Amino acid sequence: MTKVSWMWRGKKYSGTLIPSKEDKENRYARTENGKIKVLPKKKDSKPKKKKGTHKMPDGTVMSGSTHSKDSKPVKKAKKKAMKSGY
Repeated sequence: MTKVSWMWRGKKYSGTLIPSKEDKENRYARTENGKIKVLPKKKDSKPKKKKGTHKMPDGTVMSGSTHSKDSKPVKKAKKKAMKSGY
């Protein structure tokens, strides 16, 4: 059995890993009290590309952070009117 530890509210806790219960997103450990603790696996954090926009000299907003042949005009989002329920 593999010993694992984790931090919770500034304190360090430990237990033994349960390999048979491991799945794609979580690992599981049995604490010293006999309870089962779910330990989420770290996710690969790839930086997402921001879909930027740029403004043309005539005032139109286009897709892409810089102008290219693939740039397209961005449509304005319609504002929803608030309904009063009084």
